[in-house]
Amino acid sequence: MHKVVKTLALTVMILGMTGCGEGEAPDMKSLSFGADGQIAHQVVGPLDQENYQIQMTDLEEFVNERVEEYCAENGEQKVVLEAAEEKGGSIVLNFRYASPEDYSGFNHRDLYVGTLADAGEAGYELEAIPFVSTEGKPAEVGYIEEWDKKQLIVLETRSGEEMLVNLPGRTLYINQSAHNGQEITLEGKKAVMISNQEEEGTTSLSYIIYE
Repeated sequence: MHKVVKTLALTVMILGMTGCGEGEAPDMKSLSFGADGQIAHQVVGPLDQENYQIQMTDLEEFVNERVEEYCAENGEQKVVLEAAEEKGGSIVLNFRYASPEDYSGFNHRDLYVGTLADAGEAGYELEAIPFVSTEGKPAEVGYIEEWDKKQLIVLETRSGEEMLVNLPGRTLYINQSAHNGQEITLEGKKAVMISNQEEEGTTSLSYIIYE
């Protein structure tokens, strides 16, 4: 029973639980997209879970096993655990993914990175999404020019989750905060903060257009 509880706690941690750290610990997760297509992912969570205190040795062993299993099926270096640290009562894990598809496959959540022109073939109906420019003006995707040059990120987040998204280019449009119960705000010219306020146990998609 103890092993089952431990495994469940570690699984929840890896799949996205966040918590406010103390001291030097970062206080939220982040995704950073590189121009080379690679993705850096920082996961933050508390050592003390509701029914179990996570041990760093158990966590590192569990994460490394998951990384090895994924890479054995999908190719070497597709997912790399670059660091696992305890900071001020929080756990900080730093991952690197070779592609958006590897982030999706490893974390079991949706992530699209590509041009606006290719988004339709990937199954995203952008015409139904209300966008707003960085100046706060409503925008319809059909009126956006040069679809083949504009880049799009579609990211799935879970209820109660906060994520800082660092872009490789300048933000142009984001979906309006009223859409799908999320609060989406600009953080400078190349970053977006996503705060998922949907009903507990649900997920939502955020849309970011950049160049």
